Amino acid sequence: MVSYRAEDRYRPRNPDRRIVLISRDSTRTFTVRPWIAGLAAALVAALSVAYLGATAYLIYRDDLINTVVARNAHLQQAYEDRIASLRSEIDKIASRQILDQVAFDDKVDRLLAAHRALDDRSNLITGLIDRARESGLITDAGAIGHDDHAAATGYADDGAEAIERRFAALTDVDDGKPGASARADDIPLDEEGRPDIRVLTSNLARIDREQTDAVHAIASAATARADAVTGIVADLGITLKLPQRTTEKADAAALGGPYVPLTSSEALASALAEADTAFGTLGSLKTAVAKVPLQVPLDGASMSSNFGSRSDPFLGSVAFHAGVDFRSPSGRPVAATASGRVVVAGRNGGYGNLVEIDHGKGLTTRYAHLSRIAVKVGEEIAAGDIIGRVGSTGRSTGPHLHYETRVNGTAVNPQRYLAAGRQIAKMLR
Repeated sequence: MVSYRAEDRYRPRNPDRRIVLISRDSTRTFTVRPWIAGLAAALVAALSVAYLGATAYLIYRDDLINTVVARNAHLQQAYEDRIASLRSEIDKIASRQILDQVAFDDKVDRLLAAHRALDDRSNLITGLIDRARESGLITDAGAIGHDDHAAATGYADDGAEAIERRFAALTDVDDGKPGASARADDIPLDEEGRPDIRVLTSNLARIDREQTDAVHAIASAATARADAVTGIVADLGITLKLPQRTTEKADAAALGGPYVPLTSSEALASALAEADTAFGTLGSLKTAVAKVPLQVPLDGASMSSNFGSRSDPFLGSVAFHAGVDFRSPSGRPVAATASGRVVVAGRNGGYGNLVEIDHGKGLTTRYAHLSRIAVKVGEEIAAGDIIGRVGSTGRSTGPHLHYETRVNGTAVNPQRYLAAGRQIAKMLR
């Protein structure tokens, strides 16, 4: 049990706190309840804390502001540095793009220049193709003509497929325009929609290479053709004097020096020069062989008597026949088998009406038993010119042409010349 002292027994268990104010005239008493005292104490404590906080703020405000300002300045500098770095990267990218565009434009300009050069070359090569066609090197099918002597002369013969493949990209031979691979609507594009420089460069290089190969093929074929014709004429014992070739091989053993490959334009120029030389040689050959009696004096006429020993038609004994006889109706025109100068034109014993033509180099031809003579002594005659008409004058049993070929006055077999002429006629047009 709780015990109380005697003096406390009559006091309130929770007495109120009082504040007594005494003045001269009066006394005032204020009762302070516990909750009011607690509230006042809390208020005083809060005010003290606020005061202390305000005091601390006033003391440390500048440091806090400086810290915040410094932090903001640091962040701002970091942002500015980042922006400057990004701007520098953008400038580098822009500069790189400008340089790439300049390089691209430069490549495009060079490709356009190369394309224009291909157009110019196309005109040159079209003319070369026309010359090759006129010479019979390229037929209507597009193939370089075959020469039986190609293997002997060391020049390979190109097949139709190889030549067609070369000229398909080279040029349209009908109108001389560049091939389909060079047309604008076939220009390849890259991922950005711009002309694909790599593919275009490769295509132009291929076309350039095919142009050069095609020109080399024509030049080689023309050279082989010229060598074949020269060989055929040489078999007859005739040496033709032709202009010296610029690409002689005679001194090959005395050549040397470092290897320096030609550029594409130089290679094509060299091939064109080689082809021009070869066609020049063919042209010279045409002029030279025109003076060799290779043509048939009577087209379509059959041969009735060969060169050499035979039975004489009048005596029946074996006799030497100095020429060949062509069976033909009287009056048919007789053509000169080569160009030359008329040295005999008149009646000549058993020959009857005779025309003899001097072709130079000791070569002469005789046309006998003519019914009519159409030329005069001293007259210059071209191959194929009419020199008279078939007849049966002189020692003859009927209308025919007696034809002789002589070398330095000695009769030789005309059939060798006529056979050579048939071969050469297929090679030279």
